Amino acid sequence: MSNSDAPERVALLTGAGGGLAGAAARIVAERGGYRLALVDNRADALDETLSDVRGLGAEAHGIVVDLGDADQVETVVPQAVAHFGRVDALVNAAAVLFRTPLEEITGERFDFVYHINARAPLLLMRAAMADMATRGWGRVVNVTSTGVYEGGFTTTSLLYETTKGAVAVMTKMFANFGAADGILVNTVCPGAMRTRMLTEQTDPALLAKAEREMIPLGRLGEPQEVAEIIVWLLSDASSYATGAEFDITGGIALH
Repeated sequence: MSNSDAPERVALLTGAGGGLAGAAARIVAERGGYRLALVDNRADALDETLSDVRGLGAEAHGIVVDLGDADQVETVVPQAVAHFGRVDALVNAAAVLFRTPLEEITGERFDFVYHINARAPLLLMRAAMADMATRGWGRVVNVTSTGVYEGGFTTTSLLYETTKGAVAVMTKMFANFGAADGILVNTVCPGAMRTRMLTEQTDPALLAKAEREMIPLGRLGEPQEVAEIIVWLLSDASSYATGAEFDITGGIALH
């Protein structure tokens, strides 16, 4: 794909009603280069992002699905292709934290977190990359967590962190698989980021302790700061990056 194809490109972002994917969608819309297929299970939150990106001049289409339901996940790429004709980039940002004390983890809770955080990205990569391969160009960005390095702040995030470890492995496998077709697959690994998912699921005292003792920069990250690297990875400028992990952690990954 040449740069002349760029205005036709389509980026599919999951979790687009949330902080990180919503920020990435707004940056892409402001800078141009992609039409946007935006996915979330919350219609109201998704509508807000759609309104913003359209206001910035982007062509955008919303897809409301439950990523915990495999049958619904399998409809996402076909819906995007039916609307736009193609998918050139995929950002797997949707996730649930669902803090659970170790002794309260059940098979049902395990499945709930794993299906959204790990199974959905796998199914979406498989489907999206098949379409990308027909044009010999593609970008996939998976979002993980600093917990893949340090195991998480407490065991209550065990399910979340282990799903992100699975996604980190998938990134490397799909990077190798997609290279011959010009598809670059990378991971963005945020640290503690000021999103609703984190702040609503985490004791404020723990967040204060993290800022004071665990994060060398001494503060939570903002979604826009992490979104910038996602947007770069969707661009032509990232042409020699694949199978890599980009740590945007405020220094947590130093430890």
